[in-house]
Amino acid sequence: MANASKKSVTAKTSDTPIHEETEQSSSKAVQPQYPLNELLQHADELFGVKAEVLHGVFYDDSDKLFSVEEATQKIQQFMKAKVK
Repeated sequence: MANASKKSVTAKTSDTPIHEETEQSSSKAVQPQYPLNELLQHADELFGVKAEVLHGVFYDDSDKLFSVEEATQKIQQFMKAKVK
């Protein structure tokens, strides 16, 4: 009887945290990535900036793919940077 109670306790404690962790990790991995030219075409709708801003933000990274969230973060950093 002692073994039966241990199994039920183990099942209750292990079910909830594992399920929550898999939901959190899967939501981060699902973000689609786009080439820069697609982001440039929709710069105003997605980010509220002109395409020229994206050219500045991604000057050295024009051949890579970016998620909308990643592009938004880079734009915010670019807009906050001090001009030398």
